[in-house]
Formats: sequence, C-alpha cells, structure tokens
Amino acid sequence: MVSFVRKLYAYRSIIFSMAVQEIQKRYAGTVAGFIWSIVNPLITIMVYWFVFSVGLRVQPIGNVPFILFFAAALLPWMTFSETILVNANVIAANTHLIKKMVFPSEILPIVTLVSNLITHFIMLLIFMIIMLVYGISLSAFNIQCLYYMLAMCAFSLGLSWLFSAINVFHKDTAVILGVVLNIWFWLTPIVYGIDVLPKNYHIMLKFNPMFYIVEGYRESFVYNVPLWHHWRNGVYFWALTLALLGVGGYVFKKLKPDFAEML
Repeated sequence: MVSFVRKLYAYRSIIFSMAVQEIQKRYAGTVAGFIWSIVNPLITIMVYWFVFSVGLRVQPIGNVPFILFFAAALLPWMTFSETILVNANVIAANTHLIKKMVFPSEILPIVTLVSNLITHFIMLLIFMIIMLVYGISLSAFNIQCLYYMLAMCAFSLGLSWLFSAINVFHKDTAVILGVVLNIWFWLTPIVYGIDVLPKNYHIMLKFNPMFYIVEGYRESFVYNVPLWHHWRNGVYFWALTLALLGVGGYVFKKLKPDFAEML
C-alpha cells in the first residue's frame, strides 16, 4: 500500500493535467464549455426544489429551508454517482492508452475523480452563497466538509477500481450499476430526512455508507454538528471503505494484465 501511494504521488502532475484535459474534452465543441458542468447540477437542484417546495409544498426540515437541506446532500451524491458511472467505462474509453504504451491504468479512475472534484468545489462555493442569501452565516464547522469529501473520495475510489476492472470482462456491469445507483439514491436520505422513517428503519439506513457522507455534509453546513458526534458511524464507514479500497485495488491489479487482450 505504501509503495502504491508513493507511485500515485509520483504521477500527481500527470493526474491533474489529465483531469483538466478530461473536463475540456467532455465539453469540447460546446459554446458554454466548462460552464455546462455547473449549469447541469444547478438545474437538477432547481427542478427538485420546484417539485418538492413549490409543487408538493414540503415544509422546512429541522428549521432549514428545503433547498439547503436537499442541496447539501445532493452535491456529494452527484459527485459520487458521476464518478462511479464514468469510471465503470474508463478503461474501455482509454483503449489507446492501455494498448499502445506502458501506462499506469490505475490512475485513470483517479483522473475522473479529480476532474469531478473541480466541479464539486465550484458547486460548494455556489451553495455557500445560497446559504448567505437565506441568512445562514458561514462558520468553522463548514471546514468539516473537507473530511467528508475525503471520505467520499476514498469510498468512490474503491468502488471505481473494482467496477472499472470487472466491466472490461463483463460489459453488463456498467448498465447494472446505473440501475443500482438509481435505487441507492432513494435509499439514501437526500430528498427526505431520516426522521420521516420509523425508528426501526434508522439502523438499517445507517448501514448505507453514503448516509455517513450526506449527513456529514448537512451537519457541516446547516446543522453545525462536530464530526466526532457520530464516531461509531465513522468507525463503521472507514472499516468498510478501507476494506473496499483493498479489495478494489487487489482486483484491479490482478485483472490489469489482461485488459489489453480483452479490449
């Protein structure tokens, strides 16, 4: 693991430059360019806000305006789900790198993650501006989001290594993953709060690793709850995430020699 981390550090400049190129390539030929990466999530947030706040007239949750309650959880989810979906096909999308040269393919999922984090940071800045508009001032608790962002990155990376490697051999993986993420979204308290469910469901909900992250973002921005308040959930999350990183890295390493042949 130490050797692997050193290798990633040695490729840090390549990872960042490829992440920037990934963003440029994603919106190449469009008039707005990179702005679309901000407009798309903003439109998603506004659509959900209109449906639930204007259409269904959902009341503020915990004295917090619905748009803030919802957006604080949606932003990490969107970065997570986008990273997983793109990385499921990241090896096949970079066949020219896998086949034609000695290339550290394990950095490809990290490139996707870094490119999505760039958009994530911009969306967080916009979210904090919306907070100020609603009269919620910034505080030192907001810095906690960096910890939960790291947690999201670690969890995403473990899944990305695992599914990107498997998808080379089983193409249905990416399709199934899209369905699973749709179900996973509604099993995560993003649109609703955990208190709307009966208490006997709370424990089951907390076994969802994304519960720890989305609630952490909410507690960092709108509830001002210190991260050590739910330390038991943190221990569970990191035990699962570290195991997933180990399994994902191992599977990727074992299958990597056959990538070129299968593509």
